[in-house]
Amino acid sequence: MSTNSIGQVLSCSPEAVIVLIDDLKVFEEHKAALQVGRYLRIAQGNSDFTIASIRNIRGVHGQDSEGKPKWQFQIECQAVGTLIDGKTFERASVLLPVPTEPAFTADEETLSKLFAEDAEYQFPLGRLSLNKATPMKIHGDRFFSKHIAIVGSTGSGKSCTVSRILQDVVGIADDKNSNLGQQNNSHVVVFDIHDEYTAAFTLKAEQNFTLNRLDVDSLQLPYWLMNSEELESMFIESNEQNSHNQVSQFKQAVILNKERHNQGYQDMTYDTLYISRSRKCIASLRT
Repeated sequence: MSTNSIGQVLSCSPEAVIVLIDDLKVFEEHKAALQVGRYLRIAQGNSDFTIASIRNIRGVHGQDSEGKPKWQFQIECQAVGTLIDGKTFERASVLLPVPTEPAFTADEETLSKLFAEDAEYQFPLGRLSLNKATPMKIHGDRFFSKHIAIVGSTGSGKSCTVSRILQDVVGIADDKNSNLGQQNNSHVVVFDIHDEYTAAFTLKAEQNFTLNRLDVDSLQLPYWLMNSEELESMFIESNEQNSHNQVSQFKQAVILNKERHNQGYQDMTYDTLYISRSRKCIASLRT
């Protein structure tokens, strides 16, 4: 673990910790580790350290007492947790560093402790970009119980990212079922409009992995589930000159057909579902 201080705490509050670096040479030597999003390890005056994420960097150019150019850098950080005795990381900061306490860059050893696996953070999401040897793990239950968005430009790998996350969920690695023999009966439903994910979840028969793929050939929706607007979009060409006549005849035919299969039902309309069929459908779903 690095013992060379890069600066010291200038001010501290629950919202931000400001670290001052008053040496241009020191800043240049550690510039790669001082980018926004990286971490600092700041002493608390005992054997513990505050781990803080860099949010903003401000440089001030002036002159020293002899009139020579001088740089000072203020690193604004947000405390994210405490490294206790240099061994274990807790995601909370009971104490914050006070002014004059030394600050250090977070080396690979610190990052490994920062993102080490524990009982709650056990789901693998990827590798830490700051140190690709360190696995990035999250709280799986909290992650999948919320709305998650994966964004990026065309070709940036959004579909591959989603595939990899879901493969980790169900236990697919290197085209093999890692849960073979110890299935946990997990189910994932994917609405795959462009058929991008079939290849990622198709395994050989001996892997005992079930992919229930529903496409236009295997998925059939009964027309009695559709309302009038949906029916017309399927059977009527709206651009034709006599489409209004077709709609009128089609509407009458639909109502007559509904009355035929639901005798005794009063006030049948264009949008009324087939009552008898819908009841059968509901019963089948319940059983």
